[in-house]
Amino acid sequence: MSAHNWIEWRLLFGAAVVVVIRVLTYKRLYWHAPLNHGPRFFLGVEVSPGFYEGEGVGWLRRYRRALLIGLSIEALALLAILRWFLFPWWVLLTLWACSSPVLTAATAWGFSAYTRATLGANPPVRASFAIPLEARRLSDYISWPREALIAVISAFIWALLLIHRHSQHEWLAPVLMTYFVVGLVPFKIEIVRNSVPVPAERPEEHHRWVEAQRRQHMYTVDVLRWFILILLADYALLHTWHVWRLAGPSAWLRWSLMGIASAVGTVFMLMGFREQRRVASMGRGLRPVGSWATPFRPAKPMMGLTPWFAVWFGGLVMLLVFFRP
Repeated sequence: MSAHNWIEWRLLFGAAVVVVIRVLTYKRLYWHAPLNHGPRFFLGVEVSPGFYEGEGVGWLRRYRRALLIGLSIEALALLAILRWFLFPWWVLLTLWACSSPVLTAATAWGFSAYTRATLGANPPVRASFAIPLEARRLSDYISWPREALIAVISAFIWALLLIHRHSQHEWLAPVLMTYFVVGLVPFKIEIVRNSVPVPAERPEEHHRWVEAQRRQHMYTVDVLRWFILILLADYALLHTWHVWRLAGPSAWLRWSLMGIASAVGTVFMLMGFREQRRVASMGRGLRPVGSWATPFRPAKPMMGLTPWFAVWFGGLVMLLVFFRP
């Protein structure tokens, strides 16, 4: 296998892994999300009895149509890249692998925000509620040694790329992947700092459930960052270390590491599925965050993430414009 073909097969394998993960998680994470809390809620908004036999049919159809539109955009983009090998196709394929989960999450998040602003514009107000008093430290949720390791690996990768700056590689792919790895850190910090009141009824159970959700979100962000960091490391090796792309005896090393990385990724994905089921079971019978309001403000989930996402997305657009071919 030539070096050129190896690079192509490596990128195609990475895209296939993303597709498999998307297929396994799509239905579980998004398709049935409106019904996570039973027939009295739609995407965390309290609805009247019989909602899903009347008005809710249209709401559910619109929600799933929005998801299918986002999924169709992802699929068409992938087919266009693979069918016509749009130049530079390896950069576009890397960008697709990094951004496709973000597109679906943003679609679901945007529809949820629209639902809360319309269907849940006037949530029921509860005069009594509970607020956790214990302080949350970042070190209780974020492993700083792990963050330092990510920083060291990223710095080493960029040192390789800069030393071999004469190589014929594009800068867009490594810049975008690094942007994803670093740009998700503020989201982790905001997830930790975000605090919401809980209902006065069964406050301990609600608090444990909110904490489990917070840690699940942190786990998901970390898995995504490590996945992209592995793609970045592989990209750097392909363009700076000739042994990594040579055919012959060194091929076994590449395929072995690919198999190990796939096996480890599968384990982490299965662990994520198990944690998701556990968190979902904890929330059954509990009132979802955002379905009610205090006398002072709505109990909206992750209110502080919106400005961060706006800044992050704006930076992504600026990078795409700056590095346009």
